[in-house]
Amino acid sequence: VARNKLRALGAALTGGRFVGIDADVAPEMKRYYQLLSRYSAAFALLADTSMLVLGGSLKRRERLSARLGDILSQMYLASAALKRFEDEGRQSADAPLVHWSVQDALFRLQDAIDGVLENYPNRLVAWSLRRIVFPWGRPQSLPSDQLGQDVARLLINPGATRDRLTAGCHLPATADEPVGAIEQALAATLEAEPIESKIREFEKSGALEGNPQANVRDLADAVFAAGGITAEEYAVVKRRNTLRDTVVKVDDFPFDLGITGAVKPVAERKAA
Repeated sequence: VARNKLRALGAALTGGRFVGIDADVAPEMKRYYQLLSRYSAAFALLADTSMLVLGGSLKRRERLSARLGDILSQMYLASAALKRFEDEGRQSADAPLVHWSVQDALFRLQDAIDGVLENYPNRLVAWSLRRIVFPWGRPQSLPSDQLGQDVARLLINPGATRDRLTAGCHLPATADEPVGAIEQALAATLEAEPIESKIREFEKSGALEGNPQANVRDLADAVFAAGGITAEEYAVVKRRNTLRDTVVKVDDFPFDLGITGAVKPVAERKAA
């Protein structure tokens, strides 16, 4: 316990920047390995101290023990993301996915540690642990919006990164299944983007002035009728619209939830 305490304090005071990483890892990911080593020492200290101070009552304090489990889980998830990056050959295009995953896991890990300390039954011990684990405050932050945008682009644009990410997933080939419909709608939307730009330019030209079909729903029909797009382009847009409607379609119920039709009038029941 004393060794863990000194290790955790030293790593916390320096932010883990002097933690040695023996393994051959991607240079751009080395910082995450140092942070995981820092929080591994902090977790060991929290676990050891909890067993020492709380003993068997730790199991009965389910929320406290669950938060300790959350710390371990987030370290596992971050480690898994880093391992996958190494196993797949350190693909630079996949780096935003790793950065987002690890940063999000570290922030949640930090929240779990803070939850343990905030609810620790022995307040003196909690104060002491906080000074060791977070001597300079909470250092981790959520992934930036820019990083989130980079990840979103990788998720919606077909390419090698997306293929690697979905390699172990079942992707239905037809639109009859929800996931298959979403995948096909995404591909159709990307295919229709340049045609949509062409439609908007045609609309701006004033060629549809006074045309009642020049509305959001029927704009493609109006442009096609006016010769603004070809039959092949029109077919692409129509297919995209059909798949889009399939994806966003929700169940529709009558106001009375069908009770009127399901329940027979009293007179009919008596006659029966």
